[in-house]
This record gives sequence, C-alpha cells and structure tokens, in this order.
Amino acid sequence: NSGTVTVGNACPITDGASAVLMMKESKADELGLPPLGYVKSYSYEGLSPTVMGLGPVYAISTVLKKSGMELDQMSFVEINEAFAAQVLGCVQLIESDQFAKKELGRTQAIGKLEHERLNVNGGAIALGHPVGVTGNRLILTALKELHRRREQHALVSLCIGGGQGGAIILERAS
Repeated sequence: NSGTVTVGNACPITDGASAVLMMKESKADELGLPPLGYVKSYSYEGLSPTVMGLGPVYAISTVLKKSGMELDQMSFVEINEAFAAQVLGCVQLIESDQFAKKELGRTQAIGKLEHERLNVNGGAIALGHPVGVTGNRLILTALKELHRRREQHALVSLCIGGGQGGAIILERAS
C-alpha cells in the first residue's frame, strides 16, 4: 500500500542454469581439476516467516561463530536481494548491538558492513534472481570475484522463503 517495494527496487526473476562440482581436494587433484575455492563454513537458520527477509543476519552470525572468523576479515559480503529494503534491514541489524544481544546471544554487533564491501557487483537487483540457481550464482560470482581481486575470503548469504536464512564463507584457492 505504501509503495516502498516496486519494480525498480526489487530483483527480477531471471532465467539461469548452473552446474557445480563439489568434492574433496584429493579427488579434484586425482581428476586434474583445479579448485576455484573452498567452503570454510556454512549455516542455515530458521526464524519466523513474518520476518523471513532477515534470515541472512541469523545465518551470518552463526557462520562467523562456527568459522572463528569476524566480519571484517571478509573481503566482501553478498546478501542476495529479494528487494532493496530487505538488504538495508539486514545491514542495520548486522551493525546493531541491541539486536545482537537480544536475538543472537552476542555481546556486541556482528560488525560494520561498509557499503563498498556489500554486493560488489550489484547484487540480485542488478544481476537477477534465477530461482533454483541462486545459491550457485552467488557462490560462483563470489569465487570469481575473489580471484579477480586476489582476495582471500567472501561471505555469501540469502533469505529462504518460509522463514530461513543461509550463509557460507568461501576461501579462494591459490
């Protein structure tokens, strides 16, 4: 009713296809396949479907705890955009001490997420949202960007309909 989510600030549903081979490094070596990168850690979290767009915040908090890493160690962060306001809400909560204490069991905010480190290639509003392939699109885009920049780590996340969030920390293969 208020017009805050429009065609201009929501991601388009796009066509897409993708295939990913995921295996142990020893198997890749055996097959002569050079890896693009490694999965350092991942997490899926559930939350109320009424706030499902905030799922990435919960998953990001957990994946950082599991990996022993901090947000500032990530070269860049991808939060898949269902729509612009959803990502802005996630950033606000990632940086909130109050939310971290009340909802995430942390003593302080997850960290500071500078806009220049967020969705560095434009995110889903710019690149599209290929339903059913979004995870692969996010991971491959991040790994390719890590190689292009010669950086080490990226954090990729998305909300999942029905009240979930997912996050993964990727490491560039040398």
